[in-house]
Amino acid sequence: MATINQMRANRRNAQRSTGPKTQEGKDAVRFNALVHGLRAESPLIPGEDRAKFDQHLQLLSAAWRPQDEMEKSLVEQIAVIQWKLTRLDRSEAKLYEPGVPAAEFAMGIHRLYLTQIRLQRGISSTLADLHRYRKIRLEHLPPAADPSAENYHTGIVWCNTAGQYSYAVLPQVRGIDGEWRDIPREVLADFSASKTQ
Repeated sequence: MATINQMRANRRNAQRSTGPKTQEGKDAVRFNALVHGLRAESPLIPGEDRAKFDQHLQLLSAAWRPQDEMEKSLVEQIAVIQWKLTRLDRSEAKLYEPGVPAAEFAMGIHRLYLTQIRLQRGISSTLADLHRYRKIRLEHLPPAADPSAENYHTGIVWCNTAGQYSYAVLPQVRGIDGEWRDIPREVLADFSASKTQ
């Protein structure tokens, strides 16, 4: 057991050593206790590529097209969980390396299996939340005045001095969420000289 003088000395020393002060120092020791990164606060841990994660998030955002901050948050949550599942696969590969004791291998596989199930359920739960939120959001949109209301606005066609026709204003279509969107030029038919004369 420590003496009173030793405890006082420990307290004085602890007041002098309070850890890193600068942001560089804090960043340097941020991941010191990292073992596998499955419970990390940051979606990325050292050695992982930020560009690949951002690309993965962009692909999910393009597929789900979130309309507000809540939907963006849910899509990001799905991306992070999928990223952690990929990290889990890399951890599993390390268990199959030669020299891993049998007891450690069995315990590691069991933990990986449980974590994999938890993460997969997390994706399913987040997808259900996203569907439920979208349904509620669409129900709270202002109703259309008439169900047979116009859902298409024709564009404005312009003719130049050479007799060539093109859209000055693109046609629009109303989406299921009630918002008007331009029809992309790529899907519109071209005006040919024979059709315009």
